[in-house]
Amino acid sequence: MKQNTKSSLLLANVCLAMAVAWCGAAGAQPSTTAPIALQGSGPYYRLALPLGIYGLAARSDLRDIRVRNATGDAVPYAWLRDEAAAPRFSSKEVPIFALPASADHASDDASPSFRVRPDGSLALTRKPARQQTEAAQWLIDASQLKGGLLQARFEVAPDARGLFAFRLEASDDLRHWRPVGGEEQLVRLAHGGQAIERLAVELGGVHARFLRLRWSDPRSGAPLTGVAIDSVQETEPTAPLQWSGALKPERCGADHCDYALPRGLPVEALRIDLAEVNTLAQVGISGLLAATPTVPADPAPVPRNPLYALRHRQRPPAAPTGSAGEVPLIDTVVYRLAQTGGEARSPVLALDGARYTHLRLRTAGPVSLLGAAPPSIAVGATPRTLVFLAQGAAPYSLAWNAAPEKNAVQGGPPGAALALATLLPGYSANKPVAAGEATVVLPQPPVAAVDAAVAAAAQLPVPTQPHPSRKWWLWGALGIGLLLLAGMAWSLFASLRKDKAAAD
Repeated sequence: MKQNTKSSLLLANVCLAMAVAWCGAAGAQPSTTAPIALQGSGPYYRLALPLGIYGLAARSDLRDIRVRNATGDAVPYAWLRDEAAAPRFSSKEVPIFALPASADHASDDASPSFRVRPDGSLALTRKPARQQTEAAQWLIDASQLKGGLLQARFEVAPDARGLFAFRLEASDDLRHWRPVGGEEQLVRLAHGGQAIERLAVELGGVHARFLRLRWSDPRSGAPLTGVAIDSVQETEPTAPLQWSGALKPERCGADHCDYALPRGLPVEALRIDLAEVNTLAQVGISGLLAATPTVPADPAPVPRNPLYALRHRQRPPAAPTGSAGEVPLIDTVVYRLAQTGGEARSPVLALDGARYTHLRLRTAGPVSLLGAAPPSIAVGATPRTLVFLAQGAAPYSLAWNAAPEKNAVQGGPPGAALALATLLPGYSANKPVAAGEATVVLPQPPVAAVDAAVAAAAQLPVPTQPHPSRKWWLWGALGIGLLLLAGMAWSLFASLRKDKAAAD
């Protein structure tokens, strides 16, 4: 009797544990909040959102984002930039000055060579380099430009050929210099009957009055004949571009490869990494739209890339239509070539900032033109930045919806983004917002756990099918097991009846 009772209790406990585990697994929900760390005295704080937020939030335009205090109440916030406003561009030829190579090449002070005119521009006070080929560095006067500097377009002598590596620095007083990006290249080559020319360099929206170009090898610099700079007028500086990891093609056809993109990411930049040296191919780059969108179409792409608008003014904007389709974006030449001065690689390409499920690289011929192995890509985007009021008790957290709300009421739900002028009394579009800095670290998206589980399952041994001659043995073993269970149940029932009779 005692043995049967213990067995029954053990079986009940096992069932209970399995039920609890099942309910726990079914009830587990992906995290929808992340803590915010503050730096500064406040009461306003600026928060640049990591790109991973697009894979977590229910809406790709981030309208479901909230900032909450310690009691869970939503605090007021506003987006720092008006993403729907058309950017104000300007393009201008700027003065350049060829500076001779000094004996030690170490002087960082260019001010003794110039004086500043009343309008802020530069005038030489001593003789420049006698010939352009003698210039180890060039000074670029951008003092008459307003806003952030987007890109510099260089002109070189018509007979210049080669790979010209350099670094750029920025200054406001000609004495203190700071780097602008890493090493860049001007390229003018002929390869396989095709001419390759790369004479535009991104400046990342830097705000500076002067730029200085220094050739990596002063003996083989390009003879510059002119520089034009494109700028955009924005009061608030944009956050630095963030990049995804390397993306391999999901599938390749006879003349194209398709790359799956992170969900909801507004892709603004593309880097193509060819696997083999001395590879060159003409490609067309397109975005693929979802066949059936899960939520209504969002407004205009957020944020938009001003460089794409500058470089592709003749191409009409591609607005998602909600139907499956291929949206042409860029036609270009991608390359990776070995040169005497180093390796020449394709530059980063500007995209429109729209959201696509895939990017397609289509070749003018077989896809093997890209090499024996297809290239990997990386995509970049500018993080969206918000400003919030530290209202209520700390700590503060970023919150979002994991899934679209059903039957959501249109309008202004509690905690939704406000206009900057509403959040900040006395706000002026001509002055930067005074706010402390805030940071947030997002949890890993649920898909990462699913992928890990799938990968682990893929490594498990695959059960083999039993031989047909063993099926009768299996059925027999199953029947014997059922009989044993029935006997145990009958014995337990008989024991319970005996105990009841003895009690009466």
